[in-house]
Amino acid sequence: MNPCLIHICERFETIADFLAHRSQEQEEIVSDLFLDFLDCFASLQAEKLEYPKEFQKDVKFYLQGEPIMMKQFEDVEFRYLMLSDFYDFCRLTKRYSK
Repeated sequence: MNPCLIHICERFETIADFLAHRSQEQEEIVSDLFLDFLDCFASLQAEKLEYPKEFQKDVKFYLQGEPIMMKQFEDVEFRYLMLSDFYDFCRLTKRYSK
């Protein structure tokens, strides 16, 4: 697994209680992690093909400025949920472990 994705998973673990105990600081972390994820995932070559098409599609369309994706990911909770889905996928497939 790419080191930047590992770093994202590690940082994500620090905000695991985001939905229950949301704070301004956590919202900033989520937004930063989301942007880091976009940059990292977009820079992957063949490795990105190992991840579900949903991640590939969402990143591609967001970075292309697709209005629906841009609007959806204005919401920090959507950003969190995408990161959560990615983290869960990595844990379930044993690409990442604590």
